[in-house]
Order: sequence, then C-alpha cells, then structure tokens
Amino acid sequence: MIIWCNVAIKFHRMTQGEFTRMIETKTISKIIAQESAIKPLKFHVAGINEREGIAYIMRYGRVNELRTWRLDNLAIYLKDLNAPVFETQFQPKK
Repeated sequence: MIIWCNVAIKFHRMTQGEFTRMIETKTISKIIAQESAIKPLKFHVAGINEREGIAYIMRYGRVNELRTWRLDNLAIYLKDLNAPVFETQFQPKK
C-alpha cells in the first residue's frame, strides 16, 4: 500500500484481459505508465480507481511478474480501448 494524493492505495495484479475489462467498464479512472527500474525504456502500466483507492497493475498471464511494454505498443493498446490519456513516469538517471 502507498499514499497517493493523500489517499492510501491498495495494489492488485491482474492479467491484460482483466485490465482491458476494467478500462472498458470505466472502473479505471487514471492510467500511469511507469518505466521499469530493471529494463530501461520498458514500462509497467497501472490503472487507478480513484474512487475506491485501488491501483490495478498488469501482469503476465501465466506468471505473477509485471508485464513490460514499449511505450509505442502501450499507446496503441490504450488508444484501441479509447483511453483518453495516460501519464508517463520515467526512472531518474543514475
């Protein structure tokens, strides 16, 4: 659990299919692409339900590892789902 905008956020990992359904039903109100700390220029995607205080993180289907995306492929995926906007966060340079 982390504190985001003065609200405690719980994290849940889910598959791409579940994540897609959450976007389509408008359960997710904010989407954030966070650069991986391990793989530069690869991004993890989180969908936040601000009303419930829950963040949904996309994982691979068969293993419980966070899914990584190239930013262009992530943008295509989100655009196809009619997501109006997503925020991008980069890791600080070391």
